Amino acid sequence: MRAGVLCVQCMMRQKRMHQVHELKDLNLLTTFRHLLATGSVTATADRMRLSQPAVSRALGRLRQALGDPLFVRDGGRLLATPRALSLQPELEALMGRLDELLLTGTGFDPATSRRTFVVATADYGTAVLMAPLLERLAAEAPSVTVRVVQIGPEPEQALSSGACEVMWSPPRPLSQAVVWTKLFDEGFAFVVRKAHPAARQPLTLERYLGIAQLALSPDGKPGNRLDEALERLGHRRRLVAHVPSFSLVPALVAQSDLGAVLPRRLIALSAHAWGLVARPLPFPVPGFSLHQAWHERNRHDAGHAWFRKLVADVARAQA
Repeated sequence: MRAGVLCVQCMMRQKRMHQVHELKDLNLLTTFRHLLATGSVTATADRMRLSQPAVSRALGRLRQALGDPLFVRDGGRLLATPRALSLQPELEALMGRLDELLLTGTGFDPATSRRTFVVATADYGTAVLMAPLLERLAAEAPSVTVRVVQIGPEPEQALSSGACEVMWSPPRPLSQAVVWTKLFDEGFAFVVRKAHPAARQPLTLERYLGIAQLALSPDGKPGNRLDEALERLGHRRRLVAHVPSFSLVPALVAQSDLGAVLPRRLIALSAHAWGLVARPLPFPVPGFSLHQAWHERNRHDAGHAWFRKLVADVARAQA
């Protein structure tokens, strides 16, 4: 009986060792990374210059090695399972370290470089990431410069032409030549000034609907996820003004009885300085994910790889 148990344990150990050996295949890990980024076998095949059957076989090997489906089909897209999503941060960190190892000695030294990196983003990305990024640059690359520009109407063309190195933005539909890496997830809360009557009470839906509000409208058009969530409940908020930038909101709220919905990281940065109080929203509102996008043309650029990793490290510290 004891010998039988040992035999089973030995077989299980050998199976696990085979699974670990499978996961040491760099092409397999690269395929996993692209599948997480694209949600598509076709797009992954295009990126890796492989056939679709080859990517499907790699996915099969991944599923067997990890003991999880990893992706389930939802219409024309593959949705990552919780197991796959839990592995993504470590996978990105591992592949980033590998990129760093392979690029060592290729001519980029952050300590002496005088390179300028152009980042396309909105004011949210600037507010949340620039201060800690500049702090890291001062310590590790004192002569490197970052120039921030607004996201233009043709972001892919800007990335492919080199007009900007990276873009910080929620995902948007671009071609497979643009690589997206998630930096972090963001949620929302409601803010009013500390002396506002609503600041001393729990924020119920009735109280929320009774407060006149500012709305963020970067493109000048009314309506967003918040308004859609309210409409599903049969309500509409009291909007008195639309502003194009997050950065304008704290000062306007601090000097009035208006309220506003802001991303939580922006609230953390501005609430104390402007004397604001944050309250959870009394109804569910979807958040968003901030990603870093870059063009495949820069994959083998040592300086570009270093900058992308630095931004990812800074974002991870803000999570």
